[in-house]
Amino acid sequence: MNHENLSYEEEQLQIIIMNEIKEKSLREAQLLKDRLLQEERTLRELQDIEYQESLDLDLSKGFDKELNLNEDKEDLNEEISLEEMREIRLQRFS
Repeated sequence: MNHENLSYEEEQLQIIIMNEIKEKSLREAQLLKDRLLQEERTLRELQDIEYQESLDLDLSKGFDKELNLNEDKEDLNEEISLEEMREIRLQRFS
């Protein structure tokens, strides 16, 4: 009878340990997911800053005049179309 109780106790301990391992694994997976999301956010922020700096540089060099972008200074904050941005990039890097 003592052997059966020990066996049952061992089984319960194994179940507890397995549950703890699963919980730890889930916590680690969530931490990794959170870390990846933070890295993606940081990368997007850096890309936005780089884009804005590049846009400011392009606008300060007068590429907007070459493309006949007759906008007021207030309108410069609006999004430039993809086609306009392609033309700016082609002119800038050629």
